[in-house]
Amino acid sequence: MSAYSQYRKRFEINPTGNTPTTLGQKLKAESDQIMERTWDVDLQSKVCYIYDYYHDDQPDKKDHMTYEYTTKTRIDAKFFMRTHQSLDKDQTEYYLQFKPSQKFEFVPGDELYYFETDYRRKFWSEFPIGLYCDITNEKGIYEKWLIVGKEISNQLTKYFVLPVNYRLQWIERSGSTKIKRQMWGTTRSQSSYTIGVYRDRYVEHPDNQQKFKLPLNPITEKLWYHDDINKTMRIILSAPTAHPLTWSCTKIENLKPIGIQDLTLYQNQFNPNRDYIEKDSSGRIIGMWADYYDYDSSTEPKTDQDPEIPDTEKPLQKPEILTEIEATSSVVNVGGSYKNLTVKIYDGQKSDITDITENCKDATFVWSCSIGDENWTDKVTWYKTGYNQMKLKFPNDRTQLGKQLFVKCEITLGEETIEATTLFGLKI
Repeated sequence: MSAYSQYRKRFEINPTGNTPTTLGQKLKAESDQIMERTWDVDLQSKVCYIYDYYHDDQPDKKDHMTYEYTTKTRIDAKFFMRTHQSLDKDQTEYYLQFKPSQKFEFVPGDELYYFETDYRRKFWSEFPIGLYCDITNEKGIYEKWLIVGKEISNQLTKYFVLPVNYRLQWIERSGSTKIKRQMWGTTRSQSSYTIGVYRDRYVEHPDNQQKFKLPLNPITEKLWYHDDINKTMRIILSAPTAHPLTWSCTKIENLKPIGIQDLTLYQNQFNPNRDYIEKDSSGRIIGMWADYYDYDSSTEPKTDQDPEIPDTEKPLQKPEILTEIEATSSVVNVGGSYKNLTVKIYDGQKSDITDITENCKDATFVWSCSIGDENWTDKVTWYKTGYNQMKLKFPNDRTQLGKQLFVKCEITLGEETIEATTLFGLKI
């Protein structure tokens, strides 16, 4: 083969499987090939883990995560920063870059197929915006980041990432139903050139603003605001103190880019008749909930020893309960990786009330499975990742290919027992 033929051969196909047709595409294909071959020797290359809120198997942590058993997806990325001004003025910018061969669209059986069903189809999100990513720091410790945007480039596409630095807590309301929600996000500075107090002829109130970014998902899409600041949603964003900083949500944006919920917060005032500081048995603050109590300001909160229980934390009534086992697909791979299972509980109006079971001390979740009349509970591998979450791994027994695996979870709440069931097809 001539030198020219060898040169042409190098451009025949790129790592993504697309055949280049123009000289520019061919040069880009060769560049991608070089990047793939030299990826592991680049000091910026890291082994990361990408996931959404529902696949966070260590939701209480923003660093020092471990991955022996994980529902997160391993992904190769390069991490770097720029310090010149853009986006948020003088704030440092951080970026992720993925391998040229990295998939950005997924099919049934892929670990990240849930992005197609839960985010791209539902919200029109573009992968991977709105997902969390665990990245190692200079000491090799994993830290949680949020992918918040994309820098468009013809050559090396990069994604903006921000360090997760605060676990936001709020009360979700639907009629008389109240649910405690909490989710990791990131604070951003909002320029304010005032002394912190607004005054006119009649009123005086705090004048301060804050930005907060959360992933867009079925929970955060319910965040809301009102043009009347006295009616809008209130949130505590503060260091854990007896009188924490309280804010009103005055604006929500979720379009640029789709996949992120941008909250603009205007400083409000802590109200002990509406807001609740939750403490553990040692007196340490573990929760700060704005609008925990009813809007009637005359309602006095109970003591820490006898706290008021939101409506959604009261014992469930059997006639009102519906159950479901959620998974990313209806297939379990024989001899494959773990399948992530999540039990969901709904009331008679099909509102998700799963969170209330976490606070029921006598609630138990017992998992089992079978194929036909044969019990397979002890033949598969189970790994518990949350009070209502389980991972299942099927052995490499190819005699079971084509059969259906019946999975059941028995949930005991006090004296009541309810069941959640599902079927999986067994495939390679």
